[in-house]
Amino acid sequence: MATFTEHLRARGEPGLTALLAARPDLAAPPPSSVRSLSARAANRSSLDRALAGVDALVLAAVESVLALDGVAGSRGATAADVAHATGTDPARTGPPVRTAVELALLWTEEPLPEDLLPDDLGDVVLHPAPGLDDVLGPYPAGLGPRLVDALGRRSPQAHERLAQELGLDVPAPPTDDDTPSRAEVEADVVARLAARLADPAVVTELLSRAPSGAGAVLAALTWGPPVGRSPVPAPGQESSPGRTAVEWLLRHGLLSVGDSQHVVLPREVALALRDGRTHRDVTVHPEPDGIAVDPRTVDAESAREAENAVRLAGALVTVWGADPPPVLRSGGLGSRELRRAATRMDVPDELAALVVEVAGAAGLVADDGDDPPAIVPTTDADDWLRRDVAARWQTLAEAWLLADRAAWLVGTRDERGSLRSALDPELRRPWAPRLRRSVLDVLAGSPPDHPRALAAAAVHEVLQWRTPRAAPPLHAVEAVLREAGALGVLGAGALSPAGRALLAGATDDGLTPADALTAQLPPPVDEVLLQGDLTGVVPGRPSTELAALLDAAAQVESRGAGLTVRFTDMSVRNALDAGRTAEELLAELSRHARSGVPQPLEYLVLDAARRHGRVRVGLASSYLRADDPALLTGLVEDRGLRDLGLLRLAPTVIAAQAPPAVLLAALRERGLAPVTEDPSGTVVVAAVTARRVRVSRSRRGLRTTDDLAAQADDARERRLRRLAKDLLSADRAETAALGAAGVRTGPATAETGRAPTAGSSAPDARTGSAGRIEEGVGEGTPDPVLALALLREAAAEGREVWIEIVGSAGSSTRRRVRPLRVDAGRVRAIDPEREAELTVAVHRIASVTPA
Repeated sequence: MATFTEHLRARGEPGLTALLAARPDLAAPPPSSVRSLSARAANRSSLDRALAGVDALVLAAVESVLALDGVAGSRGATAADVAHATGTDPARTGPPVRTAVELALLWTEEPLPEDLLPDDLGDVVLHPAPGLDDVLGPYPAGLGPRLVDALGRRSPQAHERLAQELGLDVPAPPTDDDTPSRAEVEADVVARLAARLADPAVVTELLSRAPSGAGAVLAALTWGPPVGRSPVPAPGQESSPGRTAVEWLLRHGLLSVGDSQHVVLPREVALALRDGRTHRDVTVHPEPDGIAVDPRTVDAESAREAENAVRLAGALVTVWGADPPPVLRSGGLGSRELRRAATRMDVPDELAALVVEVAGAAGLVADDGDDPPAIVPTTDADDWLRRDVAARWQTLAEAWLLADRAAWLVGTRDERGSLRSALDPELRRPWAPRLRRSVLDVLAGSPPDHPRALAAAAVHEVLQWRTPRAAPPLHAVEAVLREAGALGVLGAGALSPAGRALLAGATDDGLTPADALTAQLPPPVDEVLLQGDLTGVVPGRPSTELAALLDAAAQVESRGAGLTVRFTDMSVRNALDAGRTAEELLAELSRHARSGVPQPLEYLVLDAARRHGRVRVGLASSYLRADDPALLTGLVEDRGLRDLGLLRLAPTVIAAQAPPAVLLAALRERGLAPVTEDPSGTVVVAAVTARRVRVSRSRRGLRTTDDLAAQADDARERRLRRLAKDLLSADRAETAALGAAGVRTGPATAETGRAPTAGSSAPDARTGSAGRIEEGVGEGTPDPVLALALLREAAAEGREVWIEIVGSAGSSTRRRVRPLRVDAGRVRAIDPEREAELTVAVHRIASVTPA
């Protein structure tokens, strides 16, 4: 009988290379031999990782093989058995079965040929990988323990009574001179009883004679869970109909005792009641219901949100460049500073948190590392601001897709009750990029020319089918869809062309995400319709030059299909403060105005320019002067300006004890329009110096180029091929060493990592009848993982091994046993010498050596 290790060995170099590529954890660190690889592949954590990436069909196939393995004495199951057990078309069963074999979740006694079609797998015998029963639990597919295990807990007298109920002959107990031992006779009786009860016809015949209520009890346990609570008679009654039915089922072997209060339905009985099915219903592939959306609507909404995201990120860079927010002691941005940023961008706090997180992921803002630290735009932000809208959006979208940050958690509380803040180091979630990509991949299932919008529940259903053991929570899927919509990756709930290019890296035509977004964006508009009520309307998306002019000289009133702005005295003064003159501002407006500059707007600009700079602020700490003494009348006596420390030096000059910036702000609140001047009297343009911090190179280039990715893939494949070749070479050297030492090679060979000595394959002569080991006697397999692999192989083949057991007092004994089952951290075995069965905790086994 072949073993799991021999199956891996028979895969050869190509097969092992493919396995190491499909399950990268098996190659880190590199195993020393094929048996070491086998033990690592059967490790619980490695199996968990492998099962987390398979879909529902593959998982159902694995569960079915595990459930059918060992049923009624069978060994493994075929792909045809899996198709019947899962209720799927045999043609659809082949691909998931082959996937499970390629991942070493299932194995075959002969390696599958590469040219073997999935439809030809029907007669191939499949076996579950060692350790799967630990990972998938004691009740795979809702099926209870095997009849052999359930009946094995009964006494010989109970076996005799059950055999009489089933009409089987029970052999007489062996005498001391008989060749078969008592344990072997009992095992044979149990096997015959299990085979009898596994027959669906026998189960049907027994249920025809069952008392009332027995069918209802079995129906409640048939599809799992297989454990039920034993009915308790009412006070004053010795029994009840339910209790009578359960006792009858126990007596006839259709139920087994779990503990003093519970009963369990054996696996073969449940399969008979299920008509041989392990799963009631297996979805071949979910087809989510979506809403058809006009592609033009998708393009328009996606472009609008993408442009808005770029605008908000630019506004954040501008705001924090002039007034950087401080960093919390625990790291991140305080909730008060987040609200301030949201207010200045005129967006909700949730959207502001997303913009902050994406800007941080894109390297546009970062901690400056000063004392005290602040969050400052980086030098990369200046380069980013000089690009066009589509290129800026691509930077933000790629940063969002690849960032290991969960922005949707901002504002929630952690396990300690603390509020999670934006840019908090604790918001790192390594699985976030994989979640975003998987959600977008579901939306990419609809054709580009017929996009469909999917609800979060429909996307979650598909993800549950694709990775049933690692499905994300629904609230995380909802958050990803919200963020994708806010960034323009989605439009009207469907994946946009730019989103498809982002997901694929480039479209089929080789276009970048920026190129795809450019095709979606409406053409830029370079003119504005100025009106007499001091408002202006841009009928479309303003060009870069027009947008810069309106940002400097007007206030935005509304955004939508068109941009509406309003010119005010303050907005015009801001443009003048930035260094423009009235003539320059009017000339720029005239160049973009479709019907010229209206007279009210021209008067507003000229009037603001006439008053602009008539009052000038200098340094006394600071001072203010004016050509007209009347403009300074009452300022010194004003109680509201008392904190400025004003002192009249002359009719046209007043000194102040406040900094120039504070004095400027106070005078502007009084309705004046002062400007600053240098000691020579020259007007100083009040341009704000934006702070910047240099970003580290490790944060640049969030996306690996295709050439570098291809080089990395090639290097990885070469490394795995070399590792597979080394494993096979080490295996051949080990086999030769074992043969030279006179030890039989093959399934019974222990994996010690070195050539065993003669004393390592049998107990030393000094061990005595009690099996106690003296110092230096016999060396077995000290590695716990390898020891488990050897025990599983011995149980599968029915052969004996020597195990060294460490007692509670620290003393060790050595016993020759035949393992029956390795499950849940315990080993069940038969000691032929003592004619007894023992159960040993795995952590008590110091070493394992083949007998």
